[in-house]
Amino acid sequence: MRLHRIAAMLLLLPLLAECSLPPFETVPPQLTPAQQQVAKSDGTEARVAICYNAFTTTAERVRAMAQASCGEGMVPHATGRDMLLSNCPLLLPERATFACVKS
Repeated sequence: MRLHRIAAMLLLLPLLAECSLPPFETVPPQLTPAQQQVAKSDGTEARVAICYNAFTTTAERVRAMAQASCGEGMVPHATGRDMLLSNCPLLLPERATFACVKS
């Protein structure tokens, strides 16, 4: 019986996440020195990252948030995704990173 309660709570977790924590912008991952050189040379120094829950947030919403963060005249290009709890909270465990490129 206790196992059923735990399973039910785990199934409700994504629903609770959407109610309490919307996706938000966070700090993008550190670039290595080699990646920094490439970013400077191709003009993609500006980067944004979004914490979200893949069960409750669509890819379109994450991309729209990245577009808003990049600003006018810039297009977000996905560069990575991770699930490190040191970057995003438990209910929004995924972090998508985008490079902002001039359109």
